[in-house]
Amino acid sequence: MSADDGSDGYDHAVSRRKILSVAGASGVAALAGCASGGDSGGSDPTDSGDSGTTSGGDSVHQATYTNAYTGNPADLHFNTSGIQNYRWPAGRSVFAPFMKYSFTSSEFILGALSDLTIDGQEVTLTFRDDLKWDNGDEWTTEDFDVQLQLAEKTGSSIWGYLEDYEIVDEKTARLHLAGPTNPRIVKFELTNFLVDTKVETHEQFLDKDASEFLRWAWEDPVASGMWSFVNKDRQAFEFERNPEFYNADNVNFDRFMIESFGGNTAQQQALMSADHVDGAPSLFCPPEIVDQFADHVEQVNIPAKWGYGIVFNHADRHFGKRAVRQATAHVIDRQSIVENAGPRSKFVTETPCGIAPRDQEYWLDDMQSDFETYSPESQDTETATQLLEDAGYEKQGGTWQDESGNTISGDYYSPAGWTDWTTMTQTVVSQLNDFGFDFSISTKPTNDWFSQYSNSNFSMGSLYWLPGGSRSSFPYFPLRYQLWEDEIGGGHNYREAAQTEQTIPGPDGGEMTITPLEEVDQIAKQPDDEAAREYVQRAAWHNHIELPFLGLVSKFEQSWTTDDDWTIAEEGDANRQVKWPQFWWVHEGDLQYKG
Repeated sequence: MSADDGSDGYDHAVSRRKILSVAGASGVAALAGCASGGDSGGSDPTDSGDSGTTSGGDSVHQATYTNAYTGNPADLHFNTSGIQNYRWPAGRSVFAPFMKYSFTSSEFILGALSDLTIDGQEVTLTFRDDLKWDNGDEWTTEDFDVQLQLAEKTGSSIWGYLEDYEIVDEKTARLHLAGPTNPRIVKFELTNFLVDTKVETHEQFLDKDASEFLRWAWEDPVASGMWSFVNKDRQAFEFERNPEFYNADNVNFDRFMIESFGGNTAQQQALMSADHVDGAPSLFCPPEIVDQFADHVEQVNIPAKWGYGIVFNHADRHFGKRAVRQATAHVIDRQSIVENAGPRSKFVTETPCGIAPRDQEYWLDDMQSDFETYSPESQDTETATQLLEDAGYEKQGGTWQDESGNTISGDYYSPAGWTDWTTMTQTVVSQLNDFGFDFSISTKPTNDWFSQYSNSNFSMGSLYWLPGGSRSSFPYFPLRYQLWEDEIGGGHNYREAAQTEQTIPGPDGGEMTITPLEEVDQIAKQPDDEAAREYVQRAAWHNHIELPFLGLVSKFEQSWTTDDDWTIAEEGDANRQVKWPQFWWVHEGDLQYKG
């Protein structure tokens, strides 16, 4: 039932541990980040006259918007919880979102919900009166009742905050929170919900094992969103306008396609001519490629709250030591990573502290200047050397060794096909090895890459340090992600330390005593940002000292659409930076055929 996060690694509410146990390691690929540097889609508009009118009297044009994407539609389905072969662009086409988050205005926007009220520990959801399925059936809270039951069965993260719920009437439900909870957390959780559960199709799984539901391939979905499913084959998903959709008057063209391409290069070439495809939801393109795009190709940059970082194995003989992790941070020149991999879409993490870069000033406030930045635009090898020597290391024959003669070395894992990550990995490993580490790059298919970490079979390697999506703008989510890391089952071996009282250097020159996980969980229980700030600052301080992960780079998602035949949301519009333009803009009437 995921809605908010698209291609990034945190877009599903079902825990990775649950998925791995029921779907096997191959289920990991669906949760990974932008494979081959970004998700993709494809499209080709044609106009052969009007095919009808909306209920408001406007023309519905016989035109097709084609998204470029990678993946064989014939193998994919519409069960949003069965993520092994579910793909979000198809799901977003047919299922309406409960609500969305605008990075432009930093506000939540209602979709299928007409009202949301949070009063203490009660959350009242009121759904639109005109919410219907494309077969003409009314949507009712009976559908939502089944959705919540299945969410509990499959371990949806929203049940980490719920004690119970009640169905008030056909369009109203009330969630009872288990304890004090920051209202923003509840809202971010609800951005993960789609209207994707129908009593008649889903109630069969209420009495079955979760594994059976998660393996279910829903091939012929009943739609609640803009588009009704028509067909899928190896080349494309095909959809047609859904006249039962509550915002159908905003949809003035009759066909929508998601066409399969063979990866980044094929999609980039299609956008260079832009005579067949109309957009690509998420596609990394370096500057030299962007410069070759047709003039009518519009780039929409959306904060990803996601990016390249390093995960340490805290059980490793070297990287289990704080001094070695800190030395690693000092050695890496983060600005050079950005320059090598794409400065138009990527930017430096100013202070590695578990908070997304563009949110650090707001949350850390006057305390920000106290944080160690680990020299973001240079290599501080002098400090790194001192840290290692103080920890008992010595440089012998050009490499750093501990007191037992063990060299700081190993395989540094990176995902195959993620072109920008390959460049960043090469930059990082080159800098570390020049300093005296001895790492070899090991490029793995996405499943195998995750398996190395899930099995704790690594010393350190590349991994996204923010869970991604709108929720990463609230520090609770990324800070907890780095401590617990469900997506690799805690394979970085920090969970025990996260639950243990620690004494670390404090910001005032003294010492700070903190139990990291308890501190982070306090953030979720505060009624507003001001009450949460002291817990955010203490948790971030711990993070930047201990470095459970090392955050290096964040980025903007690059989304692409054309404006010769299609309208677009203008800069500054609240809908401009909502994931994703090819779906939310249609929902709101910002993406229409010009006719």
